Amino acid sequence: MRQLVPNSETSAILSTLGVSYWAYDPIAQELCWQRTDVTSVRGYRVAKFTIQQALQFYAQPDRKRFMQLISDAVHNGLSSPIQVTMKTEAGTASFELVAALVSDKKAPLIVGLMKECRANSPSAFELPNFLKGLSHVFVSSPAAVLMTDSKGVIRFANQAFLRSFAIKNAKHIIGRDVRTIPNHLGKRLVVSFSDLLENNKEIQGSLQLPQAAGQAQELQFRLHPLELSHPHGGCIFVGEANRQPEGIDATNVLDAVPTPILVADLGSRRIIYANKAGRGELGLSATQIGTERLSDKLMSAADVRDLTEVLESVGWDAGRVWQVESHIGLKRHYRIRSCFIGERTNQQIVLEFLPVRKAKDKPANEKAQNFFTRLLDLNLTN
Repeated sequence: MRQLVPNSETSAILSTLGVSYWAYDPIAQELCWQRTDVTSVRGYRVAKFTIQQALQFYAQPDRKRFMQLISDAVHNGLSSPIQVTMKTEAGTASFELVAALVSDKKAPLIVGLMKECRANSPSAFELPNFLKGLSHVFVSSPAAVLMTDSKGVIRFANQAFLRSFAIKNAKHIIGRDVRTIPNHLGKRLVVSFSDLLENNKEIQGSLQLPQAAGQAQELQFRLHPLELSHPHGGCIFVGEANRQPEGIDATNVLDAVPTPILVADLGSRRIIYANKAGRGELGLSATQIGTERLSDKLMSAADVRDLTEVLESVGWDAGRVWQVESHIGLKRHYRIRSCFIGERTNQQIVLEFLPVRKAKDKPANEKAQNFFTRLLDLNLTN
């Protein structure tokens, strides 16, 4: 969690907004969140809990809703906002939460923001609209991000921003007034920042950035004000390249993936697609696709039943370790990650089979099974 915070200035801006952040690791099933602490030099401390411990802070009806929020982020990349009641040191309080999946990490990671809902305290911004941009501040991202304080002084720029604007070193712009460096940012962006700081209104637009190869790159951007009237307020720039679709066939992409990938119908358990590695490593022939079920050979009926219960109730499974028997007679252990494709009502799921080593993962099917039963012990069904 600590490495998700780029510097103390951005933390101060978030604190001004009343926003704190949290992160969830679906593999380790651990949740961290930021807790205000005036005795700390950072002004906050990072608390780490197992998901079972963390859920005890939520009102019982909201525990399942929080797990569904995480599921929404895993499935769609960005969740819808929810409002929950939580226990705090001052008593119970209501919070608005949103979450996003960090897409540039090999292992899944959920980054979320939360803001207390206080009566007669109108919010200066829509929290859900802010999550994607703010989450980019915490992690390395293909989006270009720059943050200034309320006076327009640049406090943070990520590597994607520096690359997009051909700035060799962040020291060339950090600490400088964003309105005084058109040689680095271009006249168009400098004017946009000036308008934002003067009028305190969000700005959207696009920029044409020259590239070394000669062809300009189009960057779609949004500028958000962050409580500019407050001494610790600021603003954030988030820009993303407008890439044209390459027209690459999805089957070719999946066949290039070295790990087995299957698509199955959850209702019938039938395998309806297998990539090249799935057909070869798991021993599935063309005639078996569409007729073979997951429980016919690959996994036991109990394994499939338990995995199905997780998917139907939580919406995804980050990957416990399962023993799989291929159609060519080999038994191997895989960490199987799975989720729904498209609308849940279609009942189509994708399964990615990641090989594991016994020495490191100590795989055993009894560790994988009954995962959802443990969730039920936390009273998530209420």
